[in-house]
Amino acid sequence: MSATESTKEKMLEAATILFTSKGFHGTSIREIAAKTGVNISLVSYYFGGKQGLLEALMTDFLEGYMSELEQAVKVTHTDAYEKMLYMAERSLTYMQQRHLRARFVLREMTLDSTLIREITSTYLMKEKHLYSIVLKKGIQEGTFAPIPVSWTIMQFRGMVIMPYLHHQYVREVFHLQPQQPHFITVYRKELREWACKVLLREQKKKQEPAAFAANANEQQADYVHP
Repeated sequence: MSATESTKEKMLEAATILFTSKGFHGTSIREIAAKTGVNISLVSYYFGGKQGLLEALMTDFLEGYMSELEQAVKVTHTDAYEKMLYMAERSLTYMQQRHLRARFVLREMTLDSTLIREITSTYLMKEKHLYSIVLKKGIQEGTFAPIPVSWTIMQFRGMVIMPYLHHQYVREVFHLQPQQPHFITVYRKELREWACKVLLREQKKKQEPAAFAANANEQQADYVHP
């Protein structure tokens, strides 16, 4: 990474922290520059100002997120069921490694603005398309039941992003820490069980004992408490 790229990434990290804790409008360019340890003029030089920094932060995160989904869809040695779970796992791992940025970006995407509408039409429509490819393939090959594709995408995607969109809820109500590595081990079991019950045809469910292997006590022991 060049010195310029390193400086820009530090600005993005500083902005992520400040935007998350103080909000976009409550954060000044001066604060971002001070936290990064650079001259205030560099924020405008590299990003064109605070709005440009916000856009760069969000598109950088979403480009990486979409790349994870695209790579998962390209995997050829798994059936549609395993591919859906693999897409979820890659997404979860990506968000966990950037949990603060994921939290901010996902929260920002619940607002209505020109930027968010552009992001929705670009990135989220592509996300829907990738999930549709896998779900339709699973239905065609007889792995999945004839489920409503659009609603299933909404449910499945909601489960994948929920721990990072509602981090405080997961932490305070369920006493789980989504930023800790062990969380994905726990959550993977829940996703697999849900996917087995909702996606698979009845005859396929009988071939999926792993989804129900852990009893309630074992699952409780896996939970990570604060």
